[in-house]
Amino acid sequence: MCVMTMRASLSRLASLDEPRPRERIPWVELSCLPCGEVAGYIEDRRVVRSVYQGGIRLERGRPCCGRCGGLLLSGNRGVATSRNGIG
Repeated sequence: MCVMTMRASLSRLASLDEPRPRERIPWVELSCLPCGEVAGYIEDRRVVRSVYQGGIRLERGRPCCGRCGGLLLSGNRGVATSRNGIG
């Protein structure tokens, strides 16, 4: 029994020494159809971030442009390893 616990603790130590893989953040740009403004980004399919304060408004549960109230469409897509790499 003591040997099993020792092996388990050694395997945990070995896994701590391995470098962690970089976090990958998929993102989609949200652009306004009428005015062409980049209003914000959707990160990781669930987090909506506007480029500037008030850049995205919700009307009836749908995202709209904070500048003109127009429809937001998906634009460029990509994968970043940090929030600074989005866009």
